[in-house]
Amino acid sequence: MPRSHARPRSRPGSAARPLDFSLDWAGLCRSGRILVSIDRITDGHPLPEILAHETTHDVLLRTTQLGWTQLVLSPSAMDPWEPGPLRDRCARLLAATVQASRFTQEAVATFLPSLDVEPADMDAYRARHPQPYLDAADALEWLRTRDLPPQAREQLALQLGTLALAVPVLEAWQPQRLHRQKPAEQWFRVPGNRPDRRFPALCRALEKQPDEALCRAADGGPDETARLLAHVRLDGEPLAYGRLPAGLPTPEWLDGLVADVIGPLVADTTLPKDARDQLAGVWSVPALTMPGLHPALMSVVLTQTTSTNGRIDFDPPTDELHGYPLVDVLHNALPVRVPGVEPVGREPMWLDEGDTALWFISPWQDQRACQLSPAWLHEWLGELDEGTTLCMRDGGDLSGVLLGDRGLAARRRVILLQHRTPHQALLVELPVLGLDEERGPVTMTVAHSELDGVAYLMLRPESSSPVLIVPTATTTAERAVRALVERRDKVRFRLVTAPEDFYTSHAMLRDVMRVLHNFEAKPWPDTLRPDPPATPREPARRRAEADLDPFVARLEKAEKAFAQSPTAERFAALSAAAEGVLAAPSFPDVSLGWRIRLRQDVAGALYGGFLELHDTAVLRRVAEIQEELVTLLPEGSPERPDQERTLAILQLCLRRATGRGTPRERRLEALLVSEATEARTRRPPGLAALQHLRHLHRLSGDTP
Repeated sequence: MPRSHARPRSRPGSAARPLDFSLDWAGLCRSGRILVSIDRITDGHPLPEILAHETTHDVLLRTTQLGWTQLVLSPSAMDPWEPGPLRDRCARLLAATVQASRFTQEAVATFLPSLDVEPADMDAYRARHPQPYLDAADALEWLRTRDLPPQAREQLALQLGTLALAVPVLEAWQPQRLHRQKPAEQWFRVPGNRPDRRFPALCRALEKQPDEALCRAADGGPDETARLLAHVRLDGEPLAYGRLPAGLPTPEWLDGLVADVIGPLVADTTLPKDARDQLAGVWSVPALTMPGLHPALMSVVLTQTTSTNGRIDFDPPTDELHGYPLVDVLHNALPVRVPGVEPVGREPMWLDEGDTALWFISPWQDQRACQLSPAWLHEWLGELDEGTTLCMRDGGDLSGVLLGDRGLAARRRVILLQHRTPHQALLVELPVLGLDEERGPVTMTVAHSELDGVAYLMLRPESSSPVLIVPTATTTAERAVRALVERRDKVRFRLVTAPEDFYTSHAMLRDVMRVLHNFEAKPWPDTLRPDPPATPREPARRRAEADLDPFVARLEKAEKAFAQSPTAERFAALSAAAEGVLAAPSFPDVSLGWRIRLRQDVAGALYGGFLELHDTAVLRRVAEIQEELVTLLPEGSPERPDQERTLAILQLCLRRATGRGTPRERRLEALLVSEATEARTRRPPGLAALQHLRHLHRLSGDTP
């Protein structure tokens, strides 16, 4: 279909992408998650070692002013925050803090785990780390040679990192206007304000101390170590330290932190007001928004790379999308845009409310991905084989319950946790994931992977679907199980160890095995192959859509001609072309989404003629087409309320235009028009438009 709304919607450019630092460290700043790619583990990097590295970052973030500042900035600096000036500002501020401190962060996080590595394994340990990390850690290597207890070495390494990172950024934030990019970058260039300049100087000074002094410093904590290093100077100036009060974080302290860091951004009139209002709303309750408030080991999420290098389509004919054993699904039921399919080397395609990203997975055929509008998704689900495994990714979809599409919510499925932390999903948002008292007791089991330290915590309601899979570390899974079993609320949890006590059907077992084999990139056994369909499918919609193209082109040409010269003769040609689209032999055979959209286009074209020629017969025909359109829309579609309202407006317009409208109906018409106009201005571009709605007030006669 050569229509403009058939093209995929791409994300506008943003300066937030150039952030160049460890993705796992970035994960700690993003909703408090430790994100670990399963690819690293399958490539031979032990998960316990990765966790030791990332939890060190976590400690350094939570024990310094700079770390808390990074945590506050991070939500509005990265996806899914909408691109724009505010996001770019926060991204650049976050980048300035990271560029000033990543040497220190990576030095400590690389060195500390190495203290537990046997000498024979040290070469392999070093080979698993980037050379810049190893170069940074060399500043601490002298600790390995000193006659100190192991715990003292660990404490001193952490204290050196903490003191280097303890720049007084909160004291300087408002006086120095650090919420602006240039002042922030200039402030971090000052050697005493730059952790990566402080760290090597502190290491060299501490290395000169005798072992006895080092033991006292390790026992005395960062304050004792700071006193021991009070003589250190950078460019002739002593080092200043930004202190944190004990017992953090308290709600009162979080309120003050947000007021100090976010407050100047909210008040900055050089940023768009709507973005500042959104920022203020997001941070209205800091304890709910602040990332990183729950234990680090309950934040571990194993993730899977989703970049797509195969075929990518936008609203393709749905009869071509069958025969795959596994389909990964990301459905957006939120009123904001979220990232969808991510082509390799390109910006992600974004999902509007109601849209869905699908990845079609099979080891026996070429991979592909697509994004579907609501009508296309509804049609695809209605034709889907029972043997196909649906794997929902938690994210914009709100997972198990609030899916937006009833067919998707009712379908047998697996939910793969990829965005929420185990703490957030299991201890806060279980009802959102389809696990609550209404669905009976929750049965759970832990499946241990062949990969060292990797486990899959799986939960299901009594009704057996959905199955929630939490890919995480073994220690995290064990902690989560203990916390859930000890809960004393309305939901009861039962731990089982035998597979036959968890899987309620062969289909459920096959679904889980497909998801896990794909997640770990393991070879699929033939037992996971889909069963051949009883009746072979013959995709025909693409040909039908091609056959319809000439009729659509004729309509577009007639519509342009009428817009240039709105005469009765040209409207007759426009009307004939519009009816020709609906009467085309291939029209009933195209995708449901096109049957809806083309009815919308035809109704809009005819309504434009009515506005010029005031023929009530045309208005009556527009209302008939609009009624057909509403009938086609799936229940629960985000487009349906708008289109039902448009139908009501058209019917009221028709009664008024034919002299049968009452004063009450005119007031109702005016109210509906106002509501529709307001709803449209609140929504992002790309949602189903109420075409020509702006012309409704131009009707001749007694206009409300």
